[in-house]
Amino acid sequence: MSQKLYNQLLAGHQGLATGTMRDVILPAILGKETDEMLYWIGKDLARVYPVATSADLVYLTNQLGFGRLVLRKKSNTTQLWRLSGVIVKERIQQDEEETSFGLECGFLAQEIEFQLGTVAEAKIFDRHRDYVDILVQNDPQNTADNERSEMVTFISLDRSDEEDAPKKEPRHSILKRKKKDKK
Repeated sequence: MSQKLYNQLLAGHQGLATGTMRDVILPAILGKETDEMLYWIGKDLARVYPVATSADLVYLTNQLGFGRLVLRKKSNTTQLWRLSGVIVKERIQQDEEETSFGLECGFLAQEIEFQLGTVAEAKIFDRHRDYVDILVQNDPQNTADNERSEMVTFISLDRSDEEDAPKKEPRHSILKRKKKDKK
């Protein structure tokens, strides 16, 4: 491991242990097949943590440390998701074009497949300095009828950290309070 990589991982948001496992050890073991193998590992990970909604998917993606996931566009057959955040930016800066997002693509494909009940595949659509766009394509005519899809039980996410966040007052409540203060 080079000093530069060590320093980047040590100071990075994913930490030395996770960064080393994800971006050093797995590629060393998997070699040229890294992207493809991580894609299938991502699908398996989604089978462990299946979620029922896009909002839950966004939240879980963040909890897993993949980054900030945002749905950019949606049609009957495609969804365009943006994965960004500090962790994504740091990973891209380490290896630029070599950074694998196969795990995230497989995870996203399987979660969407569970939610829609149709076969879905995902791939990197666009790569930038601080984010990647992931295109998920599904075929409404091709139902996901394998036994794993049929027997899925969606998990309930622990959102206890949301309770700690300050709640915003609805705008109409603020206006009512201002009117009362003027009287």
